[in-house]
Amino acid sequence: MRRPIYSLLILLLSVVIGLNIQAQNILKGTVKDAAEGVALPYAQIKADCLSEIQFADINGSYRISIPQDTCTIEFMSPTYSSMKRVVIFTARQREIKLDVKLNSEAQVLDQVNVVSSKYENNPETSTSSLVVLDAKKFEDKNINSVDELLNNGGGVAVVDNEPQIRGGSGFSSGLGSRVMILLDDIPMLRADAGRPMWNFIPMECVEQVDVLKGAASVVFGSSALTGAINVLTAYPRSKPTTKVTVFAGMYSRPSDKYATSWIHHNPIKFGASFMHSRIIKKNFDLIIGGEYFDDQGYIGPEERISVTRDKNGSSKGKFERRGRFNFTTRYRFEKVKGLSISLNGNFMYSDNAQSFFWFDGDTNRYRTYKGSLSHFHDFTFYLDPVIKYVSPKGSVHSFRNRITYSNNAEESGAQDASSILVYDEYQYNKNITRIGLNIVAGAMNIYAQSYGRCFNGDNFSDSPVRMYSDNFAMYAQLEESLLRNRNLKLLLGGRWEFYKLENEFEHKPVFRAGINYQIWRSKTAFRASFGQGYRYPSIGERFIAINVGRYGFYPNPQLISETSWNVEFGIMQPFKIAESFLGAIDVALYHQNYKNYIEFAMGPWGNSDNVLDNMGFIFLNTGPARISGVDFSLMGGGDISDKVAMSLMLSYTYSNPVAKERNRVYYTHRGRDYTFANSSSDTSRSVLKYRIEHMAKIDVEFTFWKKFKIGASASYYSAMKNVDKFFFDYDMDNPNLSPMRRQMLAQLGDLPFRGFYNYCEAHKNGSLTFDARISYSFSETVSLAFIVKNIFNNDYTLRPMYLEPPRTFTLQFKYNLN
Repeated sequence: MRRPIYSLLILLLSVVIGLNIQAQNILKGTVKDAAEGVALPYAQIKADCLSEIQFADINGSYRISIPQDTCTIEFMSPTYSSMKRVVIFTARQREIKLDVKLNSEAQVLDQVNVVSSKYENNPETSTSSLVVLDAKKFEDKNINSVDELLNNGGGVAVVDNEPQIRGGSGFSSGLGSRVMILLDDIPMLRADAGRPMWNFIPMECVEQVDVLKGAASVVFGSSALTGAINVLTAYPRSKPTTKVTVFAGMYSRPSDKYATSWIHHNPIKFGASFMHSRIIKKNFDLIIGGEYFDDQGYIGPEERISVTRDKNGSSKGKFERRGRFNFTTRYRFEKVKGLSISLNGNFMYSDNAQSFFWFDGDTNRYRTYKGSLSHFHDFTFYLDPVIKYVSPKGSVHSFRNRITYSNNAEESGAQDASSILVYDEYQYNKNITRIGLNIVAGAMNIYAQSYGRCFNGDNFSDSPVRMYSDNFAMYAQLEESLLRNRNLKLLLGGRWEFYKLENEFEHKPVFRAGINYQIWRSKTAFRASFGQGYRYPSIGERFIAINVGRYGFYPNPQLISETSWNVEFGIMQPFKIAESFLGAIDVALYHQNYKNYIEFAMGPWGNSDNVLDNMGFIFLNTGPARISGVDFSLMGGGDISDKVAMSLMLSYTYSNPVAKERNRVYYTHRGRDYTFANSSSDTSRSVLKYRIEHMAKIDVEFTFWKKFKIGASASYYSAMKNVDKFFFDYDMDNPNLSPMRRQMLAQLGDLPFRGFYNYCEAHKNGSLTFDARISYSFSETVSLAFIVKNIFNNDYTLRPMYLEPPRTFTLQFKYNLN
């Protein structure tokens, strides 16, 4: 009797096992780059029917057991747009092959607005605006530093090293940036001056640049008052890559030949860069890169010289020579899935001479003012140790660190400065797909130390001073996706900032909120966001004290922090023309209010009775301000025939930056009260000083037979309508001055302000420049390009008394081997 029972049990067990075996659904395939077709190693694969994140292998291949017949799969890789697919298994098909091609975030045309948080997200549903610049698309322009790349973005201008986003800041000589600059999510501003280090960023390794517009202090920190710029470098693909670029260029003589500052051959610039990346033994990533750059410069010395410019020095005008070497490493532990450690480094030496003002606004505008040429020898490096762990259930733990050292030795010793910055951050990220919730939280600390004469707070002391600052913050941000299609997104975040400079301590909370609703069928996305901003002045803004030629930079230890709040409303609409031309239109309205706004002011800030011993710049809190405007962009690309492809970028930004209290006394010096009304050259509309109100850009490129490219671009910047009145009051050629005043100025000797009024009148309609490029690919590895910038050799400035480059010709050779 027992034998039939055992037989029945065995039969039932066999059926159950058979059903279980039958129910084992297999999903397999590869994950590749859509543009290049190369595999994406270790891409993340998230399935809503699995509790753990899966990973592709070194060749981008994956094989996953799926426990359900229907499952939603999401494929992800850093700097790529994620892709979701629903797979359905049947009794006849228990194995599905799904090959996926992911687009780079910068290549997806309907992603004008890209995630403004520190974690991956669907760009179409972002609550804030961001320009995404794909470095590869601009290679034929021979861009040597990130600030050159940024000038291609809508609503962005880099004026004398200072990035301006939607008119949020003006000319400040690069000190105290209101835009946070990050390299791979880690701040990249000088510890002492708060200044971007554009030439230090390894351009040869840059993959894309994200430019967030609007207050972003909650996640990116106190310097992100008007936005943030995050430069992302590449990691190796499945195949080794080697890239070499060599170029040589020449400056044209100015359009007014009499203004030429050299006598013999035209100044040249040349350089070379390389990058090699590979994966070693499946779990070790390695990238090495380097650059040599030599620019003889177009700004001449104080006096014309009769010798050739083959050998440059401080006596030969502005120039730059630099050499840089960088490396990126990442090791993935095989026994602990999801755990990786990285060590990145970058080392640079630069020999350069910098000019601040022209000699005068007429014949000598391409020559530097007397004594204002500063010759530096700079050595800078950083090291980035990083630990990252992606748990099986999708939690991401990141511990990022950066140690940055900078030593700037100036030949006279008056501007010597060294600094060290230590950055530490822990960040937790959790994406709960089931309920559409994304959590990011963390804590960070920035310790900075500076040493030198130029930040000692005393223009008449030669003693170097050591200064310290410490910035600690905690932050958290939640994103919730609602409705059936997850097409309604809500965002809420907060940050508590603590700042200490010497013996002063300050803390302040800031918050942000946002909403995005996307119409599911048309993909039309409506967004609105609110964000608070906070920025504590840098060591340089408060304590800089140097004399350069006949002017100086004066300290203001009483300078206090500035705060703001920002509101934005926007709409983004993707479009398609025929089947292959895709694009997107984006329009945003923005409004930002400031309190204790910090401005860079020119005036007689010394204590001498002689104006020549007093004139210079100082940072001042000028009271409340308001900036509002509209930002428009259009981008598109695709095939327009079997043999011709086209890409287009178009943008226009209008900003209206105004002082809210014209007659408010914001500073008193030597018995004189300073207000916006009595210190501005133009008070008709209360426009803030040193602002570009209108900015328009266009770039179009055609590709023939995938080999021959021809492109052109144009940029328009409106003239600065308002500057410090001091510039005009000391211009002896200003027709509005009395004869007695002009006679008094003539007795003072040469001043850089001479001719400034007439120059502004001649260029009051702004500047319009055109560039063109042509390139040919001889094979998949070798290409040649010819670039002309400022085709019509226009003479123009973006800030007072400093000319932008004349026409330049450049020949570029590229070797790229995968």
